[in-house]
Amino acid sequence: MKRFAYMLLASGLLASCQNELYNDPVKDHEVEQGAYIHGQDQTQIFLLNGDSQEATGPRIDLVKPTTAPVTIGFSVGDKAQLDAYNAKNGTSYTLLPKEMYEIASSVEIPAGKVSATVPIKLKKVTFAAGQIFALPLKLTGAGAHAIGGQSEALIVVDQATETKVLRINTGNEIATYFPEDILVPQWTMEVMVYRTNINGALAGTKFVGASDDKSEIYPVVGADGSFLRTGGTDLTLSKDIMPLEGKKWYMFSFVYDGANVSVYCNGRLVLNQPVREGDYKLGGFWLSTTRGLVRELRFYKVARTPAQIVANVWKTVDPTDPNLVAYYPMNGKKYDHATGKVTEDETQIWDWSVNGRHFTNLQGATFVQDGAKLYRFPLPATK
Repeated sequence: MKRFAYMLLASGLLASCQNELYNDPVKDHEVEQGAYIHGQDQTQIFLLNGDSQEATGPRIDLVKPTTAPVTIGFSVGDKAQLDAYNAKNGTSYTLLPKEMYEIASSVEIPAGKVSATVPIKLKKVTFAAGQIFALPLKLTGAGAHAIGGQSEALIVVDQATETKVLRINTGNEIATYFPEDILVPQWTMEVMVYRTNINGALAGTKFVGASDDKSEIYPVVGADGSFLRTGGTDLTLSKDIMPLEGKKWYMFSFVYDGANVSVYCNGRLVLNQPVREGDYKLGGFWLSTTRGLVRELRFYKVARTPAQIVANVWKTVDPTDPNLVAYYPMNGKKYDHATGKVTEDETQIWDWSVNGRHFTNLQGATFVQDGAKLYRFPLPATK
């Protein structure tokens, strides 16, 4: 299968500072020629581990056309620049190693045109678990004045995923129980599903022992409306707030910050509402009894930020994250924390976190491909 990079302009992933100084570059530079980074300050490129690809970085615009070609220079930033970006934006990008890319120091905008994109050649990019590479760029001017506040951009190189997913073939509940109840003052639960008919429960928590319904997390979604039962409260989401269709993949994220619950659909915030204060007591997890496909169930003992939610919508995550209570990629593989080795094993649903809270009984569920090939993420909204 021919491998190629998915390119996306990230929307809402990070707060852009581009418009702080110049909301209208053309108006502010009616006489002087200027150059600036167009749109978002981040371009995201997805490719499989070890792949090479000729790709396209950010778009550079002039404030007005010229009668002759204009060469716009730019420079590649260093680790210190990226470290500062990470500290400011709460990200943890790794500087893309020099041996993994080729990029020119300028781009030419032809006569009569006002824009050109920055080409980049990616070479055998190899990711460690959970690693995201980034390459900061900064306009240096040359043929046109670089407009302050809109002169920097980031090329983010992220790993695409090819994987099996779990097909639930039965109406029986698939569950795992913890040997002890777990107290969490905050939490984030995320689950990715595909349904021919979207209606039905997703995944949630078991509450046992001294737990009560205030510790329950029970999401149910439907084409005509959805709800989340948690904290002893039913939170309603109308189809206008969260429109859903069958035969599509969705990532649902639920976040509790100690008082309020937020709901995200494919990284978009659709609900934020107070429920209660205090710890949740977890006794286990269950998977939906509705037939369909499931990929990625993960539970954190912290409230993940909106940026973290958006950044990880279609991705696997770092299994070594100490905030993971449990992490189920549902790919028919297990992860060895001692060696970092991943091996095929479809005998159970493996917890990739350090806690080893596996689903040991599949209840007839199976790990499947997308026909003759693996499922690939990110993917179009419909197959």
